[in-house]
Amino acid sequence: MVEVRYKEAFGTVCKMLKPITENCIFEATTLCCHIIMVSQIELITSDLFVEKDTYDRLIEATTKRIEGYPLQYIIGEWAFYGRTYEVGTGVLIPRADTETLIDVVKEYASYKERLKVVDLCSGSGCIAITLAKELLNPNVHAIEKSEVAYEYLLKNIKRNDAAVKACLADIFQFDEQLQEIDIIVSNPPYLTKEDMQTLQKEVQFEPKMALFGEEDGLYFYREITKTWSKRLKIGGLLAYEIGKGQQDAVTTILQENGFKTICQKVDLCDIIRVVYGIKESCD
Repeated sequence: MVEVRYKEAFGTVCKMLKPITENCIFEATTLCCHIIMVSQIELITSDLFVEKDTYDRLIEATTKRIEGYPLQYIIGEWAFYGRTYEVGTGVLIPRADTETLIDVVKEYASYKERLKVVDLCSGSGCIAITLAKELLNPNVHAIEKSEVAYEYLLKNIKRNDAAVKACLADIFQFDEQLQEIDIIVSNPPYLTKEDMQTLQKEVQFEPKMALFGEEDGLYFYREITKTWSKRLKIGGLLAYEIGKGQQDAVTTILQENGFKTICQKVDLCDIIRVVYGIKESCD
């Protein structure tokens, strides 16, 4: 093999990725920095050569990416709300859209201390851990059914030194005495049957358990609202991330379960991403 400098390796990876992504510069930078273990500045300015084994691993990783394997899984971690989370096959990848859900909860919880928070379908734990870090001394619980995702949840709690009580359980068969909850939050599976048939290649590698919300995509919203709103305090918050265009249906579900104060919030792409309600009266 002819010796390859850092910036030449970057150029090769960028060229390989260009046909499959509009973000080839970002993805090439991310892969090169991770595998060569250098900063972005070193990647572009250094005259050092990449070791053969490292270069081979870089090309192998780039080939996996071209085949559709998610960039986040390749590097094994991803950022969410300023913190880093371990991810891999079997757990949903944290997305910037979900940060809108955090903003809603923080606004509701402003200046309130020791709130009891429950994150349903917790996955990697990015929501629960962020709330544990961002709110004032909260009591945070994270519930996840998948054993694979639960392992990532535990790793991420430890990695971020977060005070989160994790529980491996089906949220619809959960019998622990979690009552008088201040905040229930969830980014549940919400893709429809039709959505599942037209998934982007990268998303097909993510766990279907975390994506599929049954025929109409609304199963979890109906069932969570029906079963978990009973555990919510009067004045408590129930907040959901939703899929594009689901705001009216989810608003109706909340109304049918006694919520009167119901609001919506858009994400950075101006898409309604969160629907939330305040519990005003006893069931």
